Amino acid sequence: MKAWIIRLLLPTILVAAGLGSVAWTWALAQHVDQLETAGKQSAARIDRLEAALDQLTHDELVYVASGQIDQQTLTATSSLTRQIVSESAWLLGGLVAGGARSAGAVAEGVASLAEVDGRARENIRAGLDLMAADLLFTETTRTRQGLREQLRALRLAESGAVADARATDLKQAWTVLAGVAILFAWTLVRSARRSVEAAPSQAGATPEPDHVPLNVVPRSEPAPSIDLKEAAAVCTAISRLQSEADLQPLLARTSALLKASGVVVWMAAGEEMFPVAWHGYDSKQLSQLGPIGRASMNAVADAWRTGTLQSVAGGSGARSALVAPLLGIERCIGVLALEVAPGREVDALTQAVATLVAAQLSTVLGGWPAGSSVPSAEIMSFERVASS
Repeated sequence: MKAWIIRLLLPTILVAAGLGSVAWTWALAQHVDQLETAGKQSAARIDRLEAALDQLTHDELVYVASGQIDQQTLTATSSLTRQIVSESAWLLGGLVAGGARSAGAVAEGVASLAEVDGRARENIRAGLDLMAADLLFTETTRTRQGLREQLRALRLAESGAVADARATDLKQAWTVLAGVAILFAWTLVRSARRSVEAAPSQAGATPEPDHVPLNVVPRSEPAPSIDLKEAAAVCTAISRLQSEADLQPLLARTSALLKASGVVVWMAAGEEMFPVAWHGYDSKQLSQLGPIGRASMNAVADAWRTGTLQSVAGGSGARSALVAPLLGIERCIGVLALEVAPGREVDALTQAVATLVAAQLSTVLGGWPAGSSVPSAEIMSFERVASS
């Protein structure tokens, strides 16, 4: 009865985990779209505000040059000031970086413009056009200059806030997907092990009873070939990478986890890939290999071109290879190459964990430049990639 409940409960958990990850990922994608839209709207409003300030500066120059101003231009200038106040209110209300210091400075500058405009309109109604012009132009010169500077600072703060929020959402999505993938991989391995154990070892063998007799020592389950807790810990540690120095010990942990004698992270730059981090090799060995071109006929280039896992069986006395792609949002940005013992390159659990580690690495190395327009001399350092 207990085994039946477990067999029924496990698929339910898997379905719930899959649906939950899909819903969570969809919600994060919607949030990213909202962030992008808010950033574009803020940039457009800042452009309109800067154009309005440019027009006020132009009207000021005309007024200073002529020493007089007509009623129509004065009214248009006052209307333009009110437009700046209104547009600023919409801008400040829709900012992603609402807590930025420049946002508060913009609010103070706009409030000052609104106060001066109110006094100017009173002078217009009283027929004191020149006094109104002095208020709108001369008295607001310094305020407008400061407002322009703060708008530039606000544009940078808003762009940075949108980028940071987008990066956080994408990292959360990859973490959830990696967790669900590990759960599915564990389930597949568990199901495969049960199927093998359930098959009779000889023809006509009778199945074992559900209960264990008291005078029989229970048979111990074989230890898994890979420690899944350590696999989850490695993936979690990768998501917190800050510098290249932190990557090196994680490659060593990956090597021990997958029983690999060598690990290399290859990153794309233009039409070639270069080794950026490794474990188990001398730098001289990798320098002799040189860059790998996209058209090269080997497993590393195949994994880069196709974005699929590649394996190479070792010959007599030679080790095998396993190559997992680092998949970005739009393209494959590199590969994770492993040198393993013969036979492990076709082990399902080894392939699954290698794929998960590569997927997690792609989240922190996603800023690596790729594409034919990027020369190898302009490859970014790991610290710049991690910080972006």
